[in-house]
Amino acid sequence: MKKTLLIIILISNVFAANYSTAKNIDEQLDDIDNSIVIDRITNNDIEVQLPSVIFTFTETPVKIKFNNPQHTRLLINENKIHFIINGDDKELVFVDGIASFNQSFSDNNSLNIYTEEFSYSNKITAYPMWVFIVPVLLIIGWLIFRKKNKGKK
Repeated sequence: MKKTLLIIILISNVFAANYSTAKNIDEQLDDIDNSIVIDRITNNDIEVQLPSVIFTFTETPVKIKFNNPQHTRLLINENKIHFIINGDDKELVFVDGIASFNQSFSDNNSLNIYTEEFSYSNKITAYPMWVFIVPVLLIIGWLIFRKKNKGKK
């Protein structure tokens, strides 16, 4: 009888301890201040902006814009975030949620940007400068040729 009573007391103590521990954890979760929770940077937080026309072998400005300029990660890191851009670690300084950097596109026309849970990958169409210069020179040459021919008549 004493052994049965001892087993019942031990089992009831185990259940009581588990109940009180679970209750304490729930109370602790209710006490967390959500204003100091640090959000991770995700694809929903950042927008990457590129110019519409990009030339090869020239520095192209790339803008990274936070949708929320008051993102907790920006506030905690004093508006400085480390990014991995095409394999290079760069620290960008954000002003009003916007940072920019220059990137040259030559052999590898891709742009890859990573930080925390954010990832951006884009194949860039970069045009060589001669694609725009040659047609303009041809038009100018044609106009000069026409003007000379009109002068001979």
